[in-house]
Amino acid sequence: TSNEQRTAALQDFLHTYNHHRCHTALGGQPPISRVNNAPGQYT
Repeated sequence: TSNEQRTAALQDFLHTYNHHRCHTALGGQPPISRVNNAPGQYT
């Protein structure tokens, strides 16, 4: 009901959307599977 609540929920939503939700356009894989060198993942 407030911007603070919306901001707090956004991080969890984005994590679920990008790491756990299967996307048809990506052959059932989550978007993170297509990212090279995501922040904190540099190799």
